[in-house]
Amino acid sequence: MSSDVIGVIPARMGSSRFPGKPIASILGYPMVFHVWQRAKLSGVLDRIIVATCDDEIREVSESFGAEVVMTSSSHERSNDRVAEVATKVECQTILNIQGDEPLVHPQLIQDVVNELDNNPAYQCINPIAELTSEEEMQSPNTVKVVSNLKNRVVYFSRYPIPSALVNVRSYPVMRQVPILGFRSEFCIRLTELNPGPLELQEGIDLLRAIDHDLPVHVMETEFQTFGVDTEMDRLVVEERLKADNITRRYMDL
Repeated sequence: MSSDVIGVIPARMGSSRFPGKPIASILGYPMVFHVWQRAKLSGVLDRIIVATCDDEIREVSESFGAEVVMTSSSHERSNDRVAEVATKVECQTILNIQGDEPLVHPQLIQDVVNELDNNPAYQCINPIAELTSEEEMQSPNTVKVVSNLKNRVVYFSRYPIPSALVNVRSYPVMRQVPILGFRSEFCIRLTELNPGPLELQEGIDLLRAIDHDLPVHVMETEFQTFGVDTEMDRLVVEERLKADNITRRYMDL
């Protein structure tokens, strides 16, 4: 069965800092459930697929009605897992919706799809948002982005860029918002390429495109996300979900 736009939620049990986090309980439901529900609320996805190599995640996802595609256990990057789905499910556009981002906003998903629709030459879209704190600037878990005047990515880094030497910044510093929109063929092509030195140095998926001189474009967004990497993050997200109006659209609080 072919679909024009597919949302893929890559998820695996083997997180070094938080093993089993996709099925960790948040407000009494597994984390991946919240991501799936919010993706559904976007209204722009023909199919939403949980991509995993773990039977535990498959069983939990199927229990709340999600479609699951089993993928290789050898993937080290989430984009590679998404690309495997692209080889199995015919589609024109495919989104990587991170399974550890339970605060993802449905409108953000809509915006990524609309940006690709409005720019036929774009092959990959990565939303970016302004950094809001010095803590984010210094954190290696926050991926910083530099783009040029044509909205094309120049570089991603876990370090403060474009410069750590400026004490007073008169320009915004941007961070990666971890949701990606791809043309399906581009997604597959990217995963067929060997990781380059920049990707290996920084540990950032999309640097593979920069290593091989492939275009990645950005779109600014007001929506911020909050990834869950630790038990403390889970507790923070749980409190934010309680106060979030989107949560009330799919569950009673």
